[in-house]
Amino acid sequence: MYGTRDISSVLKGIEGHFPVFTPAAVPRKAVATPPAFEELRVSPLRNTVLLDYLAQRGIPSGIAARECLEVHYRMRGRWYFGIGFRNRKGGMEIRNPYFKGSTSPKDISHVRHSTDKNERSTVLVFEGFMDYLSYLALKQGQPVPDCVVLNSVGNLAGALDVLEGYGHVCCFLDNDGAGRKATEEIRRRCESVTDKAVHYLPHKDLNEFLQHRLKKTEETHAELKRESG
Repeated sequence: MYGTRDISSVLKGIEGHFPVFTPAAVPRKAVATPPAFEELRVSPLRNTVLLDYLAQRGIPSGIAARECLEVHYRMRGRWYFGIGFRNRKGGMEIRNPYFKGSTSPKDISHVRHSTDKNERSTVLVFEGFMDYLSYLALKQGQPVPDCVVLNSVGNLAGALDVLEGYGHVCCFLDNDGAGRKATEEIRRRCESVTDKAVHYLPHKDLNEFLQHRLKKTEETHAELKRESG
């Protein structure tokens, strides 16, 4: 419609018709408090701007549509839209290219991939849903154990009882002080714990590692193409 797939250009083009956050209006790290969300409308994720944003971060549209929702919400009288990811209490993490927030109640997300309780011997732990989606992208359709997404390391206390119910915990947390502290706390509470963060050093998190890997793959393909040409 706009003759480009550049997200920034598209967002500017549709602003006014269906407003979205802009960097000048909302800082990238801003977190909305629950009262700021005046109304929520949830639907399957189909918005091409949001899907393209996730694709730029290495998340295929098939995974995004299966795991996430499309959320239209009103704040201070204006409508916006974003990617939604539900937690176990019905609250939701919301992201778009310029906004990071959540609705109440804030909690962890417990994603059960195993249908047999007897097979739930391993659980994977992620700090945010973008890292969880990145793991699914890296697995490329292979079977995945149950997963816990903290939606903030501040929710770790509420996740420990869940983690203790598994025989083994694999931590895919951030390579920073908060991530390492959370991993150590999990070690103190759970008998068998593996820190997977060392496998994506020097990157801060799994999504950053995924983006780097995809960029290197594209560069390799481009180099092979030049050589063959």
